[in-house]
Amino acid sequence: MEPTGFWYSFGHLMYKYFHGMEWIYDHASPNKICIVLAFVCFAWWMKMQANFNKKAIKEGGYK
Repeated sequence: MEPTGFWYSFGHLMYKYFHGMEWIYDHASPNKICIVLAFVCFAWWMKMQANFNKKAIKEGGYK
C-alpha cells in the first residue's frame, strides 16, 4: 500500500489534528480555555452593544 490517496491524506490530517488536541490539553487546562472563550465572547458582546448604542443615538432612539 502506498501512502497516497484521499483516505491516507484524511487519516494523516486526523492524526495531526488529534496530536494537536493532546498538546493543547497538556499545556492549557479546559478551565483556562473556558475562561479565555468567555472573555472573548464578553468582549464581542460589548462591542455589539456599543455599536447598537451608537446607532440608537444617531437615530434618536437612545434616551
